[in-house]
Amino acid sequence: MNRRKFLKSGSAVAIGSALLPLRNSGHAAVAPLPPAGADGWVSLLNGRDLTGWYTMLGKSGKGVAEHRGMVTIEENMLHIMGNEAGESAAEAGYLATNQDFENVRIRVEYKWGVKRYAPRAFSKRDNGLLYGLVGPDKVWPTCIECQIEEGDVGDAFLIGTRGIQDQHPNGLFGQNLTTHGWDVPPTSSPETSPPGQSDNAIVRKIKDGNFENLDTWNVVEVVWQGDRAAHIVNGRAVNALSKLEQPDSQHAGVFIPLTRGKIAIELEYAEIWFRRIEVKSLG
Repeated sequence: MNRRKFLKSGSAVAIGSALLPLRNSGHAAVAPLPPAGADGWVSLLNGRDLTGWYTMLGKSGKGVAEHRGMVTIEENMLHIMGNEAGESAAEAGYLATNQDFENVRIRVEYKWGVKRYAPRAFSKRDNGLLYGLVGPDKVWPTCIECQIEEGDVGDAFLIGTRGIQDQHPNGLFGQNLTTHGWDVPPTSSPETSPPGQSDNAIVRKIKDGNFENLDTWNVVEVVWQGDRAAHIVNGRAVNALSKLEQPDSQHAGVFIPLTRGKIAIELEYAEIWFRRIEVKSLG
């Protein structure tokens, strides 16, 4: 199957409408976002180049991934890890927005490619949607991750951050969630964020439900309202978090609400295409 047929195979998943502009995260010359469409969604991809984004690799740092062909725009889509293996070993990293966001609904549509790279040539294909990315750029940065990995799409990773997984009786996340977020506070949970958790800790919160497609397109959404978030996979809420917190850069050992930050897409040793990355204000 040629590339064009491969990319067009499978139908898009229909998701009900439902999440902007924000402030810049300290980068010089941040380009303004395009206007929202009639449905309120704003695309973060212009279909031509990586304007509005920057790359970060664990060893090589910023601005290297695109020169190695690890991140490209092809056929109006974002193509990650589609490059041929070269002299340089594959590196993990991410593609991040220059701008910060808050109180938004984030929506991406992805499809796996076929290439995998050492040291994960035989591992599950892995990627991730990062949000609330704050602080210095490093691999991995302080943020929340909505996992995009075969079999685990919708898991949450709290990377240097803290939060509580919402109660989900009978496996039902997202109760009382609407297209504009929540109108009621979360149900009280016996779980608490460990007060002694390290700023560098990574904590995983397992999703409930498996709704991903391995061989065609998937829509993953994050509803991020204040210090709460929900992960939605092909229209089903599979995870929800509250009391999201980040380390206070001014006071060691103190955590403060995580309500604002950049958005990023991981680079993790597996080829993947994104034909949609967009945001919508929760209003």
